[in-house]
Amino acid sequence: MAMTRTDSFILPFSDIRAVDLPLVGGKGANLGELTHAGFPVPDGFCLTTTAFLRFMASCPDAERIYASLDTVTPDDLESVRRVGQQVRETLLQTSIPAEIAVAVRQAWQEVGVEHAYAVRSSATAEDLPGASFAGQQDTYLNVRGEADLLDAVRRCWASLFTDRAILYRCENHFPHREVQLSVVVQRMIVAEKSGILFTADPLTGHRHTLSIDASYGLGEALVSGLVTPDSYRVDKRTRAILERRIADKRIAITPEKEGGVRQVTIPQEQRQATVLNDEQILALTDLGCRVEALYDAPQDIEWAIADGKIHLLQARPITSLYPIDGLQSPDGTLHIYFSVGHQQNMTRAMAPLSLTCFPLLLPVEPLDQHLGYPVLRASGDRLFADITALLRHPILRKVIFGLLSQFDALAPETLQIAMRRPEFRGPHGLHISFAAFKSVAGLLRQVGYALWRQDLTGFIPQTNALMDRFTEDMARRLHEAPPGKARLQAVQDALPTLFPFFLNWIPQFVAGEIAKRLLTRLGRKWLTPDELNALTLGLPGNVVTEMNLAIGDLADLARRSPQLVDWFSHLGNDSHVWLEQAAQLEGSEPFLDAWDDFLARYGARGPAEIDIAMPRWYEEPLPVLKIIAAHLQEEPGGQRAQQRELVQAREAAARKLLEGAGRGILGGLRVRLFKRLLHVLTAAGGLREHHKFLAIKVLALVKEVLKQTATQLTAQGKLSRPDDFWFLTWEELLAIWDDETTDWDALIPPRRADLRRFQKLTPPMVITSDGETPVVQYHVDDAPPGALLGNPVSPGIVEGVVHVVHDPQTDTLASGEILVATFTDPGWTPLFINAAGLIMEIGGAMNHGSVVAREYGIPAVVGVRGATTRLQTGQRVRLDGNRGVIEILSDA
Repeated sequence: MAMTRTDSFILPFSDIRAVDLPLVGGKGANLGELTHAGFPVPDGFCLTTTAFLRFMASCPDAERIYASLDTVTPDDLESVRRVGQQVRETLLQTSIPAEIAVAVRQAWQEVGVEHAYAVRSSATAEDLPGASFAGQQDTYLNVRGEADLLDAVRRCWASLFTDRAILYRCENHFPHREVQLSVVVQRMIVAEKSGILFTADPLTGHRHTLSIDASYGLGEALVSGLVTPDSYRVDKRTRAILERRIADKRIAITPEKEGGVRQVTIPQEQRQATVLNDEQILALTDLGCRVEALYDAPQDIEWAIADGKIHLLQARPITSLYPIDGLQSPDGTLHIYFSVGHQQNMTRAMAPLSLTCFPLLLPVEPLDQHLGYPVLRASGDRLFADITALLRHPILRKVIFGLLSQFDALAPETLQIAMRRPEFRGPHGLHISFAAFKSVAGLLRQVGYALWRQDLTGFIPQTNALMDRFTEDMARRLHEAPPGKARLQAVQDALPTLFPFFLNWIPQFVAGEIAKRLLTRLGRKWLTPDELNALTLGLPGNVVTEMNLAIGDLADLARRSPQLVDWFSHLGNDSHVWLEQAAQLEGSEPFLDAWDDFLARYGARGPAEIDIAMPRWYEEPLPVLKIIAAHLQEEPGGQRAQQRELVQAREAAARKLLEGAGRGILGGLRVRLFKRLLHVLTAAGGLREHHKFLAIKVLALVKEVLKQTATQLTAQGKLSRPDDFWFLTWEELLAIWDDETTDWDALIPPRRADLRRFQKLTPPMVITSDGETPVVQYHVDDAPPGALLGNPVSPGIVEGVVHVVHDPQTDTLASGEILVATFTDPGWTPLFINAAGLIMEIGGAMNHGSVVAREYGIPAVVGVRGATTRLQTGQRVRLDGNRGVIEILSDA
């Protein structure tokens, strides 16, 4: 019987194509494609995964090896080390089967026994767009002779089980049995110069800027960090060399004659000389552009120069860049996008159905038609707003700067970096119609009326009743629609009515915000900064404050039943079973009645609640129950007592303001002004969260319709499982009922994989249509070395232990800990009960976390880049909310 391709132990580069990835791994498949395309790739061959499987099968302990690997968890580093060492020792003692050794010898002889070789791993999950296994396995250089070659192959196979490779697979959920290893054997270039080329700038993300790092000798000195390389940046469009940074290159790695490598000292006259001349820089640029064109994606390329000739050693996709597939310029000029997630304090990636709900909620269609392109764009499973036209408008750009600075203090400066680029220049294309002007003027009149004339007494309770009627009416309309496509159409028709409904209280809300600013600005003469801050706290009617008070009340009700208090100490992971059993306890009825009322009002809330796919508290109430359990460890009535203190401080500050302002000739007028502003602030200042609260309640109604629809589609065989529907767009969900040709099941797996991959990326606050992600850092002159810096939004200084929270569904905060998070939203608010301080990666003075921190009187610093990775739970820090400095005092 003839041997098939999948039976082969060896494949030369010239026979390899991309479809051979399961046989030769990512690196091998790329080398085959590059060789086939005519690139200057040094000759070589791959030992296929068939050879690896044959080697593993020849190991008597193979099954035990995989069984032991399946027991390893990423949080148990000792078991990773112990199991990894045992596996490697076992494999290094296993002989390579004779038939594999013969095949290697023949391939080696065909390429040339006189050459030295580089032997590298090529894992089947390596060098793929969604995974970067690069560097997880070992590399062997300047391998000479048959015996050393076979030994290097065996060591490469064993390196699939290094500690870092095992840990990486555990953390990224790659099954150990499914990740197989090919080995690349490539003729080694005795390089005079070598380096790395990125066809997109890896620091800024700029897709038109190519970056080259270069040093003397073999590239291992650069890759391993032993030498600081020269760095060159080139504009791919014009081939202009934008920047040269010449480093002091003290060492190089060179091959030994008998095999192996050694480290040598660079002569003094060469250390600060440029490694590459202009001709070589541009030749590498051309090479990089051709490779990028082959793959239609930015590439990370290793290269070497020997005897004046450039050699391409390997290429792989750059996995760290944020994708811009959905952010291309619609007109050829540079467009600037702002992350909707940053504005909403929620930067998680979202499934397609969640993303396509937003255009239904937000009234952007008229602006899309006016501009001729969509304003809302999705990329990397996150939503971005194209604010190019607004930034080009001389007046509206100031409005945008003012608004976005509330969400991140550095937003205006970040935007200005992108706006300074020549490609950004262009007409704004905005023409305000008379109807639009009339609408804005009408809204401003309403704001003025609310600020100076309207009696706002009882306005918030009236608004609450109005919102309840709106949700009841929407629930009735959705229920009356026939199940299936008709009900989905009813949802699509109902959602656009939400934003206009906000106008019932938006003028009063804006008036309240204006009153707050006027009071804090005009009252400086008579009040201290702390007293001015007190004027804005403890305002009645804020839905987040009311929710927190209700949680405290639930804890006080639970205290009435000793059995229930004890049962809270046995809170497990199944909240629904726990609640069912709680109902059997003596004295639990008052608590459970209040619990049902709480869920009826606040159950639509939850973490990352703008994502309709995320669990709501009525679906998974465990986070709230955990907070109640934490309350039970505190003094009864603590929440209400704290609120009373805030109210008393606010009223005392108001009395002092009126007393001080009343003095002098104009005292009467000032008192009249301040009384009016205090009335507006007190009666309307609590409206800040009402629009989002209503949106979340409406999304909960929609979610129930969607879940019923998913069950129906699954029963009809349209979907394999109910939760597949999250991975359809809204348009597809409407089309699926009548479309009999599309294989809907085939769409789901790649979209699920994309969501998992994108969830690991950190979205930029600002990104351009060519991928640039401008970043501005905070600066404090006298900050201690190594301190983290950010935007101080709530004053005070505290020392304590930090707790990094990624998921408020599962994490709780011990009393006195400092909360560290990427973002917070109202679903996180209960965690603030125990927090001694707040450190957040995104946010500005008016973001949710900042406002709540001031309400609770805890210091807060936001906009701290990389806080959740640079800080670790258990570390002790000094958090200075006055200056925006976080000093690490001790390790975890």
